Amino acid sequence: MTIIVRSTQDEDHDVIHDLLVNRWTSPEMLLDGDLIDASQLPGFVAFEGDELVGLVTLIIRDDEWEILTLDSVNRWGGTGSKLLEAVIHDARIKGVKRVTVRTSNDNLDAFRFYQRRGFRLERVRPGVIDEERAKNPDIPLRGDYGIEIRDEILFARAV
Repeated sequence: MTIIVRSTQDEDHDVIHDLLVNRWTSPEMLLDGDLIDASQLPGFVAFEGDELVGLVTLIIRDDEWEILTLDSVNRWGGTGSKLLEAVIHDARIKGVKRVTVRTSNDNLDAFRFYQRRGFRLERVRPGVIDEERAKNPDIPLRGDYGIEIRDEILFARAV
C-alpha cells in the first residue's frame, strides 16, 4: 500500500497523541527546560490507508525549523525519509534557511539517519539529559545498545 505524507490537521490530534504516548510515553517533551506538548505542534503525518505510520513535529522559528520528534512505526521502510523530505521541501518553499534536530548521545541510528540526509553535527551539550532527568525521572538511564544517556547532540542542515 502507498504511504501518503501530508501536513498535520486538527482532526489528526487524537492519533498523533496516541502515537506520541506509545513511542515516547507522553506527548510532552523537555526542551531547554521547557515542557512542550508535541501533539500541538505543526508537522507532517504519514498514513498507509487509514493507519498513522509516521509523524514529524516541528518548532517553527522565523529562519529555522527544529524537528522535535520524528517517528516511523515501521523502521527502515522509508517513512522517516519521506517525512524529512516533506519538512525540507516545505521549509525551502517558505524561505527557511536551516533545519535542526537534537538527539541524545545513545541514538546512533539517528546519527546515521540525519548525516546520510545532509545534516552535520553542530554542537554537543554534555550533561543536558542528566539535567532533564532530574526534572523527569522517567527518562531512562540507558538507551539503544546499552549506552548511558547523558548528552544532547545538535544536527543542522541548510535548506
